[in-house]
Amino acid sequence: MGVVIPTLRGGDRFRECLDALGRQQPAADALVVVDSGSDDGTTEAARASGAEVIEIPPASFRHGPTRNLGYEALPADVDVVVFMVQDAVPQGTGFLAALEAALADERLGAVTARQLPPSDASPLTCSTVERSPFASAEARCVGPFAADQLEALSPAGWRGLLALDSVALAIRRPLFERLRYRDTDFAEDALLAYDLLWGGWALGHAPAAVVEHGHEYDGGTVGDRYEQDARFFRERFGLRVRPGLLSVLKGWVAELAADRRWLAAHPERRTAAALQASSSLRWAQVLAQYRGSKGALGALPERRPVPGPAELAA
Repeated sequence: MGVVIPTLRGGDRFRECLDALGRQQPAADALVVVDSGSDDGTTEAARASGAEVIEIPPASFRHGPTRNLGYEALPADVDVVVFMVQDAVPQGTGFLAALEAALADERLGAVTARQLPPSDASPLTCSTVERSPFASAEARCVGPFAADQLEALSPAGWRGLLALDSVALAIRRPLFERLRYRDTDFAEDALLAYDLLWGGWALGHAPAAVVEHGHEYDGGTVGDRYEQDARFFRERFGLRVRPGLLSVLKGWVAELAADRRWLAAHPERRTAAALQASSSLRWAQVLAQYRGSKGALGALPERRPVPGPAELAA
């Protein structure tokens, strides 16, 4: 197995990631880190762990091409490629083995690890992470679908099927060799999922492979992330995530209710401060989605040639 991680000032979380990868049984055959301008010891820590480090100018970083660059530095004999982010910390010693084992299902082109919030995460980060499909303790398989089923999908239908996450995913090396990430600066994993589904592959969720990962947002910092996500779906899939003010209000109410359910299940963390933070954070979140939903609608991405399971096995 080969592991690829893009980095920028990874700090202590990246060092935890490296330490956890170093404890894997079996270990990765290769680790490639592509760094775009760290000045905090990230590259030194990576090299000390045995990683090959590729340094690129900060302005050249793009989510798809940068990961492709790391892939190209892997040895030719690895069978599975794992893409991770710098702040995803594998849990236990069997993380890599579990990802590889999940790909024993010949229908699966790629699988995503289970994501749990860090032990020191805030209540709202826990609420967000734990209700994601990627937090599920149950194995899941999306697809495969016939071409006519995919052709009949609405943009909203597509959104629910793009079940890959570059936080921690594994893909078959021979498949990725003929595909690669698209040249994109956002949602490279969603576009990879789109391509794999058109190729006749299924997408898997591997709950035995666990990482801790979560972003701490507040009302002032959440906007960029959710606006960018909504803009992506509008421009690349023709979908308005929040098409109007009524959807903003409904979304806010739904988010508040989800946070309150999480807090009710964890009464030791239910505080006035958490409830107040929920109100401001979720309002900023849905407003950002509304902003990103404004503008001209794009069309579905063009289809790319993707080798299917039968072709890859031939």
